Amino acid sequence: MRHLLRFLVFCIVLFQGHPLAVAAEVDSKPETVHFTSADEPATPLSGLLVKPKGKGPHSAVIMLHGCSGMLTKSGKLKQRPTFWSRWLAARGHLVLMADSFTPRGLNSICKIKKRPVQPDRERPFDAYGALKYLQSRPDVRPDRIALMGWSNGAMTLLWTVKAETPARPAGLTHDFRAAIAFYPGCVKLAKTDYRAKTPVLLQLGEADDWTPAKPCLDLMASAIPKGSPMRADVYPNAYHNFDHPTSKLKIITTRNSVYKGGEKQVHVGSNPEARAAAIANVAAYLERFFR
Repeated sequence: MRHLLRFLVFCIVLFQGHPLAVAAEVDSKPETVHFTSADEPATPLSGLLVKPKGKGPHSAVIMLHGCSGMLTKSGKLKQRPTFWSRWLAARGHLVLMADSFTPRGLNSICKIKKRPVQPDRERPFDAYGALKYLQSRPDVRPDRIALMGWSNGAMTLLWTVKAETPARPAGLTHDFRAAIAFYPGCVKLAKTDYRAKTPVLLQLGEADDWTPAKPCLDLMASAIPKGSPMRADVYPNAYHNFDHPTSKLKIITTRNSVYKGGEKQVHVGSNPEARAAAIANVAAYLERFFR
C-alpha cells in the first residue's frame, strides 16, 4: 500500500507539479511590471508577471512572498515562486508575483528583529494595489482573481481578507475570489475577532515549529461560526516550507520581536508527499472558484 502511495505521489508531481512538465505551456518569461500600493501616499511597487497561453481574458493569481523575499541576492527569482508561477500559468492563470521588499530597499527580513514591513500593516495595502493593477488589465478577468501567500505572505493574506481590514479600497467592484495560505503564523490573528470576507484554504504542516498549525486551526474554528468560508489541509510530518521543490530539511535561526528572547531555531524543508498533495488540493480549490 505504501509503495502504491509513493507511486501516486510521483505521478502527481510529474504531471501536475514538476517544472519541466509545465514549461511548454507558459507564454513567456517573467515580465517586470510596476504598480502602486493602495496606501496613502501610494508606495511604488514592482512585480513579475507570468502569462498563460492565449489572449484571455484570464483568471489570475497574485502571489505574496515570505519573509525571505522572492528574489535571491543576485536578483534572480527563487525556486518556489518559479515553480508555482509557471505551474499556475500552465493551468491558464495569469500570475503576478508582487514584490513588497525590493522596491523598499529590502531583500530578506527573516533575521531582522524589528521588521520594517509588517503583514498586518504595509503588505495588505500592497495586495490590494496588486489587485487593482490586475483589474485594470484587459487580459485579466476582474472577478476571477485569487490570492496566494507563503509564511509572512500568508499572514499578509489573512490580514488582507479580514472582513474589517482598512486596506480594502472603497467602492471595490470585485474583491478577491479566493485565497490560499501556506503555513501562516496565526497567533496574533487569533487574538482578534477574526472573520474572513473571502473563501480561504489553509495549507499547514503538522510538524511546523516556525508557524505551528494549531493557532491557525483554532482561528478557523472560531471564525467559521461567524460566517467565514475557511477550510484547512494539514499534512503529517511536514515542516515549514514543505512545498519547496528541492529544499533539504535543515534548522535555521529566525529573529522577530514577537519571540521571547527575540529569536528561535526552527526546521524548514521539503516534504515530497505533502508537496504533491498540496499541489492537487490547490488545483481543485482554484478550479472550484474559477470555473
